[in-house]
Amino acid sequence: MIHDGNKTQHPIEWAMETDVDPIFMLANWLVRDVIETAEGAVQVTTSKDTTLDQYRTLKRIFKQLRTQGELPADRRLGARLYAASIAGALVHHDRLITAQSSDRLRTAFDDFTRDGDMPDVLIELVRKAMDKID
Repeated sequence: MIHDGNKTQHPIEWAMETDVDPIFMLANWLVRDVIETAEGAVQVTTSKDTTLDQYRTLKRIFKQLRTQGELPADRRLGARLYAASIAGALVHHDRLITAQSSDRLRTAFDDFTRDGDMPDVLIELVRKAMDKID
């Protein structure tokens, strides 16, 4: 069951919603499976209400998508959302939830901001995180 505001949806119901970006459908499903109150991957990754533990969970599931996604597009999205989850924790909690070096993060965040397929709200989050890296 998926909790969407005041109603509970079966997974097939939200998957068939016409306003769901097909690129994010799998990521949304993964997020909604582990964080029942989440609207979707973009919303929970950019929200200041997402807890640090939830960001760690997001990082884990997006890493799994990055390494085990069926299609190259799934793996690419997993990599982008993995970086965005790190950015979210840094921006909203001032915590770095990765052992990646500052140089590696700068490179990943820079690549992210140049990706024309990512929503503006994610790009803005990553830009804010770039400003926080030493």
